[in-house]
Amino acid sequence: MTQVVQTPEQQTYLAKLLGYDYTIQFHSGKANVVADGLSCIPELPPNTLLSFSVPCLTFLEELKQHLASNHAFNALGQAISAMPTEHQDYSLANNLIMHHGRIWLPLASPFTQTMLKEYHSSPIGGHFGISKTLARIRENFTWPGIRNDAEKFVASCVDCQHAKYETKRVVGLLCPLPVPF
Repeated sequence: MTQVVQTPEQQTYLAKLLGYDYTIQFHSGKANVVADGLSCIPELPPNTLLSFSVPCLTFLEELKQHLASNHAFNALGQAISAMPTEHQDYSLANNLIMHHGRIWLPLASPFTQTMLKEYHSSPIGGHFGISKTLARIRENFTWPGIRNDAEKFVASCVDCQHAKYETKRVVGLLCPLPVPF
């Protein structure tokens, strides 16, 4: 009860626990059988279906067609194929430029906004913050200025602005100005 409560979730749980009379006792090793039972995976009935969903890249053909007409993409592709030793971080695969194993997009590509919407605003995206959105995008894609684009996109997301709480310290009480004579 002497620990500092820092997040709104901790405040909610603390308010619920204050109504109970309890003590916290430490049990070590084999004496802590109940906690081991709670942490075990439950046995599921034989006809149970578990699913896991990830974003599906169904637009790759459209992306390839768009990139084939992009000047920056073609120039980099020709430079990689002409001098691969100078571009060791890049490779060509399936008419795409790969940078450290991720699909490279040029700076002004309209697909960057598509990626940001897919990995942040979609139901699978979950409206996570900048760092999680960036981590999810960087699993498959990269482009110049990706961090700046993600910061702008998340900052302009209307749903995030309404739902997320402010992480700054409370300002305090207002001090009225003195009345002029």
